Amino acid sequence: MSPKVRVFLIYGISFLAIFLIVRFITVQFVEESIWTTIIPIGASMIFSPKPHVEQSQSGKEYGLKSIFSKKIIRF
Repeated sequence: MSPKVRVFLIYGISFLAIFLIVRFITVQFVEESIWTTIIPIGASMIFSPKPHVEQSQSGKEYGLKSIFSKKIIRF
């Protein structure tokens, strides 16, 4: 599996996991409405690690960058 595919797969899985956790929590406290979908999507977009591409002499390097650390997780 190429590093590009691996990065986007991990990004998708982390986005989905955060979305499901936040959705479960919002359904417990808020009635079923449009907000039970909008709030988890927003939280997932903020807290999931973002794909990061860096150009180097050896080619493109793919990784994930989180808002919680300045360190890039490379693949």
